Amino acid sequence: MAGGGAPQPSGGEGKKSVDFQLNLVPMIDLLSVLISFLLMSAVWTQIARIEVKQSPNLPSDEPPPEQEEEKLGLNIIIKSTGYSVTKKGGQVIKEIETVGEGYDVKALGEVLKQVQVENPENAEVIVTSEDKVPYQELITVMDVCIDNGLEGIQVAGIDS
Repeated sequence: MAGGGAPQPSGGEGKKSVDFQLNLVPMIDLLSVLISFLLMSAVWTQIARIEVKQSPNLPSDEPPPEQEEEKLGLNIIIKSTGYSVTKKGGQVIKEIETVGEGYDVKALGEVLKQVQVENPENAEVIVTSEDKVPYQELITVMDVCIDNGLEGIQVAGIDS
């Protein structure tokens, strides 16, 4: 048989040929439409970002640059038992215990709001967490800091 015609039964026994042609044109059309919708919707999608600096744990040979104003060094330590908010030098501002199974984010927000009122443009926040603390809690604390106007957020590890 020459050409691309449909298979014809051969012989008089009524058996049909096993050759079958699947029409892939509609599937290719559907795939091209889905890809175009994917590309069009991906243009409008934006990923939210939080600007965070990672503070190095190792001492550097270079001295830190001189700053005109002394910034309030606020440390928020996320523990398995709650939050610990301290100032530079280890002065404890507030220990916030967990409430039930979760962290007391509302109390942390109130403490950070009070710190922001006392130091409107002069607060630098270092967020640290213990090893067993879920990553979502770190993100939640950074969100609470941003909601209360504290923009200078750094993430650091706990020194052993």
